[in-house]
Formats: sequence, C-alpha cells, structure tokens
Amino acid sequence: MKKTSQKSRVFLVSHNFPPTMGPESSLVKLNALDLLRRGWRVSVMTTTMEHMHQGIDHVMLDSLPDNLEILRTPSYDALLRKRWPRIASVVLTVLHRWILPEIFLLWLFSSVPAGKRWLKKNGPAIIYSRATKHVSNVTGWFLKRATGLPWVAHMSDPWVEVPYFNPLQRWIALQFERRIFRDADAIVTVSRGLADYILRLHPWARHKVHIIPHGFAPLDKPPAPVTGAGSRPLQALYAGSLTPTLREPDKLFAALVLLNESSTLHLRLQVTFVGDDTIRYQGLVDSLGLTNIVRLMAPVPYQACQDMIDKSDLLLVLDTHGFGGIFLPTKLIEYLPYAKPVLGLAEPDSTIHQLLKECDLTFADQEKPADIAAAFEKLLKQWETGVWEVSAKSREQTQSYRIDRVNDRLDELLTSLAPSGCP
Repeated sequence: MKKTSQKSRVFLVSHNFPPTMGPESSLVKLNALDLLRRGWRVSVMTTTMEHMHQGIDHVMLDSLPDNLEILRTPSYDALLRKRWPRIASVVLTVLHRWILPEIFLLWLFSSVPAGKRWLKKNGPAIIYSRATKHVSNVTGWFLKRATGLPWVAHMSDPWVEVPYFNPLQRWIALQFERRIFRDADAIVTVSRGLADYILRLHPWARHKVHIIPHGFAPLDKPPAPVTGAGSRPLQALYAGSLTPTLREPDKLFAALVLLNESSTLHLRLQVTFVGDDTIRYQGLVDSLGLTNIVRLMAPVPYQACQDMIDKSDLLLVLDTHGFGGIFLPTKLIEYLPYAKPVLGLAEPDSTIHQLLKECDLTFADQEKPADIAAAFEKLLKQWETGVWEVSAKSREQTQSYRIDRVNDRLDELLTSLAPSGCP
C-alpha cells in the first residue's frame, strides 16, 4: 500500500502495546503501523514495561518505526507490586476480587494526567482508545470530557456482564460503560453479534456503532509449504489462552477420546496447545489417556508462536462459551495468511462459524464431541490421502481480512471526525 499525504493527529490510547505479550498488543501495533502508512500522525499512550499479569517480549519492539511516538506511563497495579510486594498482595487482591471491575483501572491515575498534558501541548487530535483492557476506553472518556476532542472507542469484548463480577463491580463497570457509549463520537466493535450483545444495555447508541473486524498483516515471506502429508502424523495447533468455565478444551478432549477408541490416534495425530493456562489441563489429558496425542505448552514469544503456526498442518480455534458466539478471536485472523486448513469449534451461526463458512474452512459444534470427532476424522482421512491444501475460494476470501483492506473503514471514520485546525 502506498503512503498517502499526511493527515491529522491520532492519539491512540491502549494499556496493551509492545513489548507486552498478548493478542491485543499485537493488534494495536498492527493498527498503529497501518494508520502511519495511511498518512496519519500517530502517537501511542501505553503503560511502562512493568506488568502484573502479562509477559514481556522485547522483540516486538524491533519493527516499530522512529516516527511512531510512544508515551509510557506507569500502571500502579504493577508499580505497587514491585515496590511494596507484601502490601500490594493484600490491597490488589481486595481491589481485584471485590471492588474494581478491572484491576488495570489503577492506570487512570497516570494515564489521564499524562494524556491531558500531551493533548494540551500537541494541539487537536482524534482520541482513539482500544480495549480489551477497558481502562483504555475509560481513559479515553476522561480525555474526551476534559478536551471535547473527537473520540473513537474500540470494544472487542463485553465488560458489564462478566460472570464473576459481584454487584458492586458490575455497577461500577456499568457506570463507565454508559458514559463511554454516551460520549464517544463513534464505537467500533469487531462483529455484528458483539455489537448487538452490548447494545442490549445501550440501544440508544446504535447509530454510533461501526463494525470493523480484526485484520492481518501480509506475511513477509510465503508460508512454509506442507510436506509429508500421508507419511507422518497430522500436526494440529491451538494457539491461544484457555479460560476455566469460559474457554475450556474438555469437549475437544472428549472428541479425541471417541476417535482414539474407534481407531488409535497415536502416530496419526498430534495436537499442541500453546498459551496461557494450558498446562493446568495436563492432569485431565493424562486421565483420559491422551498423553501421546495432546501436548500442552506455556506461552511463547509472539514470533515463536507465529513460527509454530507456520510449521503446523491444521490450526484450531476454540470459541468462548456462554456468550452466544459473539467473539472474533485474534488468532483466527492471524491464522488466515498462512493458507492452512482451520478447524473452528464454536456455536452454530456464531461469528466464528460465519467467518469459517465465508472462507471455506471447517466448523464443528463446540458442545458436541461427536460432531468434533467427525470433523477430525474427515480431516485425518484427507491428510492420509497425501493431499492437504485449502481451496481457491478460501485463498481468495481470506484476503478480505488483510489489514490494509479492513482498515479502509477505520480510515474513513477517522477522516470524518478529524477536528478542524488539526495539523
């Protein structure tokens, strides 16, 4: 994509940004770089390199250009933990479990003053805040309230109806979310299902909502060709976190047990899980007799994870349970440029199901082990014939999720909101 003439300033607010590990961090980086290529003058306000719950991957900083300004302010959950660990363990636990709907709200004490100073010094800009960390949008609300500048709030997850919230946490989250929907000039969500789900509480804000899915960056080099189909085990990979009660592999494991009982999977299939909270399921894997079939790995740096995707044969997606299929997992989008078969486990007619159908990829009902087993068996038979590739339709349709195409809508939205006098 050719660089366009210089446009207005964008003040991008995100608690997650490199070198923080995680899908939102890589997404925010990708969007920042795309906006720069389009001619926007982008400045990012994010946290320092100290974090309470996330790992750090300094390699993610290597490709950041010099013309991307980065303003870092401390998140006090991490600062307290570092300076006074014993006191912090008590205070932060109380805040996290019983009071705050998000412990990262402590970032407000540094992000809001720093953001006000930056906007006062640098003149008009479009405020563009991104959650999954909802503190980013709360910061955006405070900055909007203080400056009156145009503000786009990006929401890729619901907040208020998190199942483990107590009434106080839910009430606090709702107060902030109402104000975000009331005062934002535009709300961006990643799917129609997510928009409809959130708007049940804020139906009067529907006219502000824009649907812009995640996008992927084209690979620097062609993906590794698959070799050995039919002469070695099929290597399947699930890259992403597992979350107890929300995103669990129990039905997938049950499907593998069914397959293993009818025809041993040893030397036919190897399934690897890599990400947060995967290793906690090792006991279940062992008890089900899947030790030779399922491998569980702790999180690895971003590029190492992408290399694992490149070297795998089959890529797995697992939806979050209990939300009606509203989510669009980042890893599903990151899988697409590798042009490999994908098996998505989700609810029928979910966002995942719709994307897989559009891109001619494989789907199975996440609640039905027999359905999952049938999908695996069909893929295994295809693998064992020695022919392993995606269709021409899949290759064509996945290109619509390239970041330089997806973000045309974001570019138009920001252009429509650009403040007068913005250099």
